[in-house]
Amino acid sequence: MNRTAAGKTRSSPSSPTLTPLLRSDLHDEEADISTPSQPLSWDSLRRQARQLENEIELKLASLSKFGATTTARQQQQQPDTAFTDAKDGQEKEIDQLLNKLQETINSMSQVLDRPSATPTNPSMMHMLERHKNILYDYTKEFRRVKANIRAARDKADLMNQVQNEIRIFNAGNGDNADYYLTERNRVESSHQMADMIIDQAYATRQDVSRQGRTIQGFNTKIVGVMGHIPGINNLISRINTRRERDTLIMAGVISTCIILIILYWLRT
Repeated sequence: MNRTAAGKTRSSPSSPTLTPLLRSDLHDEEADISTPSQPLSWDSLRRQARQLENEIELKLASLSKFGATTTARQQQQQPDTAFTDAKDGQEKEIDQLLNKLQETINSMSQVLDRPSATPTNPSMMHMLERHKNILYDYTKEFRRVKANIRAARDKADLMNQVQNEIRIFNAGNGDNADYYLTERNRVESSHQMADMIIDQAYATRQDVSRQGRTIQGFNTKIVGVMGHIPGINNLISRINTRRERDTLIMAGVISTCIILIILYWLRT
């Protein structure tokens, strides 16, 4: 019992000494995990941005040559899968380089946002804006080149399709040349007949116009004669008056006869 108690009394002082050591080790591990990696400096980021810009410029020039070659191959009807894959790979590389340049510019902006780590000056701000403008120009140029390649490929495909359709049409209609020639002769005959009918119609119209002018001349002469001889107007007016009087007399006689017939019919 005494030995056991002594063992307990000896082991009890050692336990407080282990706890601080364990805590210090855990604290050191947490400090190592929480400590961030050191960011790149301004100079290294600037060199990286320039390198990416040079690579993008070379890739864009190469992609433009790909576009011209694509148009020539499409016009010559020489499809090449390897060539298309190379062009697609070139576009993918340029896209990746643009993304890397964007990330580099963002890192440069973050460096300038920490004035305690790196003292900023107007030249650094100007350089950052210049890199942003270059990125914008390269992105715009990349989209323009892609659009031009796509438009050239679509145009060449359309031209090839039209040429193929014309070739097929000519090949299929070679046997029907005689039939089309006969139909053409019939159409020309119909046109000639229509022209003859139109000429006859114009001639008839001219005759009718001539007769109308002749009748109008007669009327003019009659009016002139009546103007020179005033007695004719009086004679014509008397004739018209007598005709009206005769008409009234005939109407009265007919009415009287009808009335007498009705009365006779009623009495009987």
